[in-house]
Amino acid sequence: MDASKAAQLKAHARAIAQLLYEETETSNPQQLENFEGIEQAVRDHFLEHVGPEIGEFFVKQQAIVEPGAAVRLKASSVTPISPKAKRKR
Repeated sequence: MDASKAAQLKAHARAIAQLLYEETETSNPQQLENFEGIEQAVRDHFLEHVGPEIGEFFVKQQAIVEPGAAVRLKASSVTPISPKAKRKR
């Protein structure tokens, strides 16, 4: 990755981190009290919000490059149960 793209990625990642930190601070501030809680918060946010968006983008991009690919890939892009939903079970 060239330096310009790396700088853009870092800026966007920090913006996402700020949003997710604020969400954690509002909804579950005790997670921010130790490293384990922070790690769990980051993992939960990634699995629930960030990862699916990135995955969906990749699938759509592949469909543009290779028409019909989204149809083949759709079966494998099942949305996982969010970590919050798993804990509520």
